[in-house]
Amino acid sequence: MRKFLLILSSALFLTACDSEQSEPTKPYNSLEISQESYGDKWAFNADKVELQCYKGGAFVEDLSDKDNTVYGLTGLANTLKTNGKKEAQNINGSSFWKDNLSTGAKVNLSPFTNEALTLCDNKG
Repeated sequence: MRKFLLILSSALFLTACDSEQSEPTKPYNSLEISQESYGDKWAFNADKVELQCYKGGAFVEDLSDKDNTVYGLTGLANTLKTNGKKEAQNINGSSFWKDNLSTGAKVNLSPFTNEALTLCDNKG
């Protein structure tokens, strides 16, 4: 019986170690959000996105895009992109950023930028 318990506990330990390794940790804080939560204030041409904070820069990832394209939302994010610190595109001029049909300008990014920057404070 003692041998059985030793084998069982070893197997459980190895299983626990293996499951921890199968979930890679991201080098940034992130939060998945959807259009449902924002209604008309939604600024993206995708139903779901992931807001990200990386080294103080705010980013958004297009989860509907097969390539999961990441866009910089702030000047710092675009600087990180330019310096090769994070692979991303500039959201300015992209079709990912929605037009505001009533004003002809783009939909305000501030709520999303602020929420992404809040992730910087939650370094967990």
